[in-house]
Amino acid sequence: MPDRTNRIGRHLPTSGGLKKTLATIETLGCETVQIFVSNPQGWADPTLRADAEDFASGTVEAGIWPVVVHAKYLINLASPDPDHRERSARTLARELVAAGEVGAHLVVVHSGSHGGEGEGVGMDRLVEGLDLARELAAGYAGASGRVAEPVVENSVGAGTQLCSTFDTLAEVARRAGARACVDTCHAHAAGYDLSTPESAKAVGEELRGKMGDSVALIHLNDAKNGMGSHRDGHRRIGEGEIPRESLPGFFAALAGIPVVMETPYGTPDVDLDQMRLVKELAGGLPLAPNGV
Repeated sequence: MPDRTNRIGRHLPTSGGLKKTLATIETLGCETVQIFVSNPQGWADPTLRADAEDFASGTVEAGIWPVVVHAKYLINLASPDPDHRERSARTLARELVAAGEVGAHLVVVHSGSHGGEGEGVGMDRLVEGLDLARELAAGYAGASGRVAEPVVENSVGAGTQLCSTFDTLAEVARRAGARACVDTCHAHAAGYDLSTPESAKAVGEELRGKMGDSVALIHLNDAKNGMGSHRDGHRRIGEGEIPRESLPGFFAALAGIPVVMETPYGTPDVDLDQMRLVKELAGGLPLAPNGV
């Protein structure tokens, strides 16, 4: 009898309406899901969607947990530009509130870049920015109190990017009183070897040992580029630099942590095959959306 404990889902589009997103969740057998609540490439604040309540109630009824939002890519809480830092904090705050309106639990935000002013300075600013964003979000939400939790994502370590190591990600999480999202593609590109079953299990154990319960989410992506390349680029599971044989041991070391794929979309059959594959690699198919 399979004993899978990791809830499996993927990032889904919302351009056809959140009702369509709910239908896709059901079709694919998602147990968790990630969406955007605004244009990730622009600064415009998210607006309340007419179907927000339907999506919130629909995901509850389907037992989808956690519901995840990915924040805008423009946000850099560690920027050397004070105006950019302030705008980033306010934008993240608006996203935390918009995420709460659609029933989301988590908002993934990139760790950002120190822009040449040093990792220590950048980490200080990232921690301060997370604190400010949560404070602002509480004010924006008002009486509703519906604010999602920000979680910080690891980077590939390109240039002046922060939190490419588990040590620095753990430090930011501890100092900010926050949790983290760990992306497998980013980790591999940053130098964590996921290319063999033995090394991938060791990476999972290292992550669990250094971060414990502060890992809120895994972004499961195969890597276009090699270990230590410091270059991002997602591939479908089993189609890049991380063999599918590496994943069972990695999952075993990270039991219970929900998993969201951000892999390229294919046909509906390809997307369904990817979902089934990851469930099998994580221990088997039967974990139902309504509970472990």
